[in-house]
Amino acid sequence: MELKIFGHKSPDTDSICSSIALTYLKNQLGESATAYRLGEVRKEAKYVLNYFKVDAPVLLEKVCSEDNCFLVDHNEYAQSVDGLQEANLIGIVDHHKLGGISTTLPLSVRIAPVGCTCTIIYNLFKENNVEITYEIAGLLLSAILSDTLLYKSPTTTQADIDACKALAEITKVDVETYAMDMFKYGTSLDGMSIPEIVHMDFKEFTIAGNKVGIGQVFTMDLDSIMAKKQEYIDYLESSEYFAVVLAITDIIKEGSYLLYKADNNVISDAFELEAAQGVFAPGVVSRKKQLVPNLTSALEK
Repeated sequence: MELKIFGHKSPDTDSICSSIALTYLKNQLGESATAYRLGEVRKEAKYVLNYFKVDAPVLLEKVCSEDNCFLVDHNEYAQSVDGLQEANLIGIVDHHKLGGISTTLPLSVRIAPVGCTCTIIYNLFKENNVEITYEIAGLLLSAILSDTLLYKSPTTTQADIDACKALAEITKVDVETYAMDMFKYGTSLDGMSIPEIVHMDFKEFTIAGNKVGIGQVFTMDLDSIMAKKQEYIDYLESSEYFAVVLAITDIIKEGSYLLYKADNNVISDAFELEAAQGVFAPGVVSRKKQLVPNLTSALEK
């Protein structure tokens, strides 16, 4: 039976590339697998797919009890496909915290504290002695550069850097030039509405028994967002979430401007600053390692 491999809803570059790369590896190992996506392909991922001439995965809207599923780049029901709780969960490859998924049968799980799921998949290729093609190398490299913000994210590990060096040898790209071109294309907000921007990289969490949303936008055009700051705040305030934080991350300044629906004390406690809408949180660039754990600590007080 076909193995359905997919990342999380609102898929980013790692989610798209890891699903394609792991599918290729599974097929090379004799398993029948197909890559899927759970949402629209973002601009950055489109740039990567176009650059390396790879087709986007097929859209998957729901699964059922007969489907065999393999998750990449996530391990929480709230971030995954509808119907997953009834489906056969075969495995997980991820680099995030455990999110409460449980199964009745054993499964294959590979979770490591690295900057990117594609770093783990790169090592799975090496462990299984499967050759990495130019196209797959390009996808793996792009995802790692994206998730680590060209090694500037605190999530970056030596394993990520080593993988990028090896993959760059295969693709022959200039890593810094390629990464900046990818970032510039991917952070363009032209033609996007406020809901689209808020939800372009948005994840839902349950913290202290409450539903919390955390969105992150990487952009080199802060002015276009701050010119509509109150409209963003109004949109966040109208949400159903107990608390919502939108981190507008400046790659060059290596920090994030915060817009939120939350008590000011929560924001102050979480980031050790004087809370105000649009406040700059220096050094805060990672949702996984900074936004989520900091907000969790503050909300659980």
